[in-house]
Amino acid sequence: MATTHPTERPNAGSNLPPAVGRPLSVRILDEGMYDDLRVIMQTGCDASTAVRQALLILANVYYETWARGHYPAGVAPVITGATMEPYRAVRQADQAV
Repeated sequence: MATTHPTERPNAGSNLPPAVGRPLSVRILDEGMYDDLRVIMQTGCDASTAVRQALLILANVYYETWARGHYPAGVAPVITGATMEPYRAVRQADQAV
């Protein structure tokens, strides 16, 4: 049986998310996935928030990639890096530094 290459577009009609408001279950499949979730949760969020944040970031990358024409819509892009804003500590008015 042939398997779909991760960057090939599957049957688009069969991949729909659960309805809004319905629960989504994600199984921790291995230690690597556990470690990835633990890293995101080090920011102080819970597991559900961590999954939502990861989903939002990935969806934005896909959307922008397709909107800019770098990949055809529905084809998973190969992500090779990320750009972060420099960290800027929040300073209060009473901090004389």
